[in-house]
Amino acid sequence: MTALSLYEDLLAPGEKLALAAGGRIVYVASGELSSLHAGTAAFGSDEARLEAGSDGATVIRWELTEWSVDDAKLCIHVELDPWADYVMRCERGDGEPAAGQGIGCVLRGELTVDGELVQPFGVWQEPAEIFGRGTIVRVVLVRAEEPAHESLAQGALHL
Repeated sequence: MTALSLYEDLLAPGEKLALAAGGRIVYVASGELSSLHAGTAAFGSDEARLEAGSDGATVIRWELTEWSVDDAKLCIHVELDPWADYVMRCERGDGEPAAGQGIGCVLRGELTVDGELVQPFGVWQEPAEIFGRGTIVRVVLVRAEEPAHESLAQGALHL
């Protein structure tokens, strides 16, 4: 079973977080990491260590694994063609339809997602019907042959 999980990491000033190898995208919602500032994202698949800056950091992290997890804010089962190549893509926007399966998060404002009110740092499974005014960040899994799309970060997945 392939799972996509979203975590919200609240890191104190100088705090470090070790991450195992695996497909992931990290988005800095506030503060900074040693190499990323607020509003930026990065893709990685190797072991990594995040380190918060002098003001700490709020980090939203998506990870793709072959198992389900219990400690994530949201974990969804994703069905991927084992013979296809995929890209993990981080997008920021205002609620346009998602290009694939994924998980979204409200950054600012309030949105109605599939009939439910979602406030800042609330999450949902994509694709979804989104209405309202607000800013979102999401990670979607799309086939590698899909047309390029403006993204904050993306990387090829090796399943």
